[in-house]
Amino acid sequence: MRRFALFLFVLSALAACETNDGGAVEIAWVIRGSDFRAYACDSAVLGNQPIRTVRLSIRPVQRPDVDYCADGTVRNCDFPCDSSRAGDTLRGVTPFTVPEGSCLIGVTLLDGQGNPIPASRVQVPDPIRKNIEKGSLTFLGVWQFVILLDAP
Repeated sequence: MRRFALFLFVLSALAACETNDGGAVEIAWVIRGSDFRAYACDSAVLGNQPIRTVRLSIRPVQRPDVDYCADGTVRNCDFPCDSSRAGDTLRGVTPFTVPEGSCLIGVTLLDGQGNPIPASRVQVPDPIRKNIEKGSLTFLGVWQFVILLDAP
């Protein structure tokens, strides 16, 4: 808890140094197998598709065809998956450029070549709806990605 409080303090200090054009989102994640064990991003059970990147999509509810991450409205929506920290909660934070309003926020997991890892190998939660407020950090909670161990 103390490290998390320090992290938020540092984040707010950094945010004070940059332009605050909108809100920001923070995502945290853990990787589990369908056997409930913790796994690293490059676990051998993933074969030739280790998780290298967690990519956010942020879509306004009123315009779900728009993705603020894909169109460049929000930069830095890709977060590296740190394989040295199996079982740890990993995280990423966008800059304060997410437009205000209600958004659907989801993730795509990418392999080392930048290709999406199919849902038949690793399951991710469905997008969630969050209200973004200018100058505020929206914590998305801890997401669990599940490696399907019996998948081909």
